[in-house]
Amino acid sequence: MLAWVDRAIPQPKGAGYRYAVVKLQRQTTVAEITLFELGPTRSGRVQWTLLEAGLDYESIGNDVEIIGSAELRKVHPLGKLPAAIIDGKPLFESAAIVSAIADLVPEKNLIAKPGSWSRYLHYQWVSFALSEMEAFVQSNEINSIDFILPEDQRVPEIIAQNSMLYRKGAAVLDDVLGKARYLVDDRFSVTDIFVGYTVNWGYAEGLLDDCRNLQAYLGRLFERDCCTLERH
Repeated sequence: MLAWVDRAIPQPKGAGYRYAVVKLQRQTTVAEITLFELGPTRSGRVQWTLLEAGLDYESIGNDVEIIGSAELRKVHPLGKLPAAIIDGKPLFESAAIVSAIADLVPEKNLIAKPGSWSRYLHYQWVSFALSEMEAFVQSNEINSIDFILPEDQRVPEIIAQNSMLYRKGAAVLDDVLGKARYLVDDRFSVTDIFVGYTVNWGYAEGLLDDCRNLQAYLGRLFERDCCTLERH
C-alpha cells in the first residue's frame, strides 16, 4: 500500500536550517496478521514480538476452547498454540512466528539480518532453550497437572530428573549472561523474548535459585514496556 512518511532532506548552505521535513509518498508493506493465542501459553512470545514491532493483528482465541478446535487445526495440525496466519499463509511454532514477524520490521532491529553470524547465534540460543531447558519444564507440567493428561497417564517420577537437566542448561545461560546483558550482540532481540519465556518458566518452578545472573536477566526483561511474561 502507499503510505505518507516524514523524511528529513538536507538543505543547501545558507538556507537558514540544515534539514527540512517533507512529506514523501512511498510504497510500504503492512502485513495482515492473525494470531491464535491464549495468555498463559507460548503465544505470549508472539504477542510480545508484535508489540515490540508495533504491528496490529487480529486475535483469535484467548479461551481454552480454541485448543484443538477445527479452526485452529487448519493452521496447526495438532491444534496447539500459538499459530498464526501472515498475509494468508499459515505458520506455527513460536520460534518460527517470532522470527517471521521480526523480519517484517527490519528497521526495529529485533533480529539479526538473515545470513549473518548473529542470525546463526539467534538460532543457536533458540534451539538450546528448546532442547536443553524447555523440554524438561514442559515434561514436568505434562506429568503434574490434569489439564494435559489424566493421572493414570502421568509419570511423576520423572520430574526430579527433568528438573536436574533443566538446571544444567540454565547454568550455561547463567554463565553467558554473567558476561553480557543479552544473548546476541549484547542487545535486546527476539532471541531474548523467546529464551526469556523458557527462563521464566523455570523460575516459576523454583529451578533458578542458584542462577543470579538469570534472575537479573529476567528483571531486565520485565522492565520493557511490551513484556508479556507472567510475574511469579
